[in-house]
Amino acid sequence: MTTPVTTGAGQSLQPLRLMFSLALLGYAALHLGFQLLTWIIPAMGTTLVSRSLNADFLDLLVLSFPLVAVLIATHLAPQLAAAKVLSLVALVEYAVAVFFGAIAFLIGLGGFGWVDTFPEAVQALGHMVLTVARLGLVALAGYAVLRVFLALGGRITVPAALKSPTP
Repeated sequence: MTTPVTTGAGQSLQPLRLMFSLALLGYAALHLGFQLLTWIIPAMGTTLVSRSLNADFLDLLVLSFPLVAVLIATHLAPQLAAAKVLSLVALVEYAVAVFFGAIAFLIGLGGFGWVDTFPEAVQALGHMVLTVARLGLVALAGYAVLRVFLALGGRITVPAALKSPTP
């Protein structure tokens, strides 16, 4: 059995691009899924407000992994055949992150009743400002993926073999 000869470091990673894209999107989806479960299911001694304050729907992994997966699939030559589907999955992940991140933020605002001193006020203000900034960054990354998706054709078509016959 012979192994293919590669001419450069870039070509040696070409077969792994789909695997990397799927892994990044899969990890972000798993992260969002487990965050949703820990946000919904009450733990001992927690309230929805306290869980909302600590929800990580908008963390760095959710911000960067889907965008990197789409860039790997679309902006390295040759473009992957599944690039349109991968960008759609990334769009769904960003929509889920923005939706639940915004809801958790709004519910978590009720948890700032403990602010009594200046350091607590600074901490609460920092939490609010940084959460709004993360929400904006995730929305911006989602917009970038939306533009890529629209540049790829903007919709997923069902092959004729999978369509139901019309009478």
